[in-house]
Amino acid sequence: MSLDRRTFLKSTALLALVRPSLLLAEERDALSSASTSGAKLFFSSSNDVKLGGYFGTRYKQSLERLSKAPIDSIDFVLDDVNFNQKRRFYNYSGDISGRYLEVASLTSTKDAPTTPIITKVVDEIVQYQKEDGHFGREVDWEKPVDVAGSTDQSLEMPILWGNGRLMLGLFAAYERFGNAKALEAAKRMADFYVNIVVKRFCDPARMDEYNQQAKGYAAAYVTCVFHGIEGLVRAYRVTGEKKYLDCAVQMADFHEQFDTLPVGHSHGSISAHEALVMLYEETGQKKYLERVEKRWEDAVSRGFVFPAGGVCEQFYVSGKSDEGCSEADWLRLNLMLWRNTLNDRYIDSAERTLYNEYQMNQWRTGGFGHRYMVPDEDGCFAWGERYAESWWCCSYHGPLGYYEFKEFLAVGQESTDGKPRLLYNFPLDFQTSLEIGGEQWRVDSRQIQAKTGSAISSALAINGSQGVKLPVALRKPEWATSIRVTKDDEEIATRTTDSRVCFDAVCGEEYEIDYLAAPYLEDRRFNRRELPKTGEVAKGCALRYGPNVLVAKENDASAIPNVSLRLDESGVIQLDPSILSCPMELSEDERDRKHAFVFNVTIVR
Repeated sequence: MSLDRRTFLKSTALLALVRPSLLLAEERDALSSASTSGAKLFFSSSNDVKLGGYFGTRYKQSLERLSKAPIDSIDFVLDDVNFNQKRRFYNYSGDISGRYLEVASLTSTKDAPTTPIITKVVDEIVQYQKEDGHFGREVDWEKPVDVAGSTDQSLEMPILWGNGRLMLGLFAAYERFGNAKALEAAKRMADFYVNIVVKRFCDPARMDEYNQQAKGYAAAYVTCVFHGIEGLVRAYRVTGEKKYLDCAVQMADFHEQFDTLPVGHSHGSISAHEALVMLYEETGQKKYLERVEKRWEDAVSRGFVFPAGGVCEQFYVSGKSDEGCSEADWLRLNLMLWRNTLNDRYIDSAERTLYNEYQMNQWRTGGFGHRYMVPDEDGCFAWGERYAESWWCCSYHGPLGYYEFKEFLAVGQESTDGKPRLLYNFPLDFQTSLEIGGEQWRVDSRQIQAKTGSAISSALAINGSQGVKLPVALRKPEWATSIRVTKDDEEIATRTTDSRVCFDAVCGEEYEIDYLAAPYLEDRRFNRRELPKTGEVAKGCALRYGPNVLVAKENDASAIPNVSLRLDESGVIQLDPSILSCPMELSEDERDRKHAFVFNVTIVR
């Protein structure tokens, strides 16, 4: 099925920013960049970024999980649309199958599928679509919705939740493998939202029905209806048909009255906000971006995001468990906000999540899931024990977060006057190529042994035309006191531009970058705290060093632990590795246990 190219390109003016790897080759040539904050940004396709080191291993493990039991069975994946067996969450039609399709398609190339069964799943799933366009059991959509049942027993809302995920999966499968039947099915699903969902579930006359409290928070109206907006925006970007964008706008505007904190399901809430960012990118209406920025500010300042960079499964301050899907969404949302604002606080937030909560949520299998959280009235202060690797949702969404993160490691930028520069966001092990302003550049980054006084040191080399200079803008992380750049042990002059530390890199030469830092205290709302005076106790502190939120190595998590910190002669906190660690340095056995990340601190001078 061919698309009108002119309509498509007009409708996808910012698609290269969202997931450039989803663009077909000819469209990628025409849309190599997109306008953000008055400048053009250039992203590498995630599959063209080679991520190494610790995070590369964790990402690889998350993808390998997709080919292990029980996910490796076509019957298992398709049960939520053909009901061939009775497994958990079968009424969430498209939740497993759609998530599987999305992440397995995105991370594949056309000739090298990520999993052995992905193309068979694409071919088979389309036959189970209902006449009205939805997948799942037959439903009379006009009858009053019953939300009295539990999460497993409810019908209509779970179907809408799963269909929202499946629409994204079908579009991803079409764009990766060129499967015309997947495109046709995805469009029919989008038409289902246009013809039925928006009229039935965004009707001001039925507010009494919408305001019912569902027993199953994951089967609630607000949770399940509005996260379908993301699929509608994808439908518009792929097809150029404005009816899909109009439907997304109508749903987003109706959603605003329900867009509050707290809310029963953080994954659903954050997914809806990802869709709002996408709507801003398509419509240019700042109200959508402003809604998301306000919600981000509320979540952080009011304690809905705990100090380790995670959110609870239920979007409460004092929630009882986390969820891998929500952590992936929080990571992705921060990256999306940075893409549209270039405000580095969002990159800082993404980094905090990645280094800390993300690692504690990922299981030894490579999948993601749930663990108990330990809260008091001010929020969560410790990780409890892990209790479920969630093959029904988190083990697909976790690798999706890694996949999208890769695109942000280094980003090209061209200013309004046509001058290119490289935005170096994460000092990690990676290789990527970027076309910036018509020039091709290769970026090689690797972590090296941290220098004295540095939390992280990296080596960076830019390869292009020999001897040509490319300005590099280094993010100064919130935890860094300063950044030092050297070449052959000689310090390189830097300048500060747009809150970034900048220098001119000569192609073919390697530079060492030291992120100088010292441990410091934060309160539970991400604000720096002064050290307590002798004899005083600073209660409820997070302890930061570099991107890490430090944790108690051994703790029963029944209460916030007391810790005494010693200062050196310069007044710098000295860390005792026998009592403190960080998520990356914990063994898998240790990650299974309880660990506090908030302390009552006294200082020993």
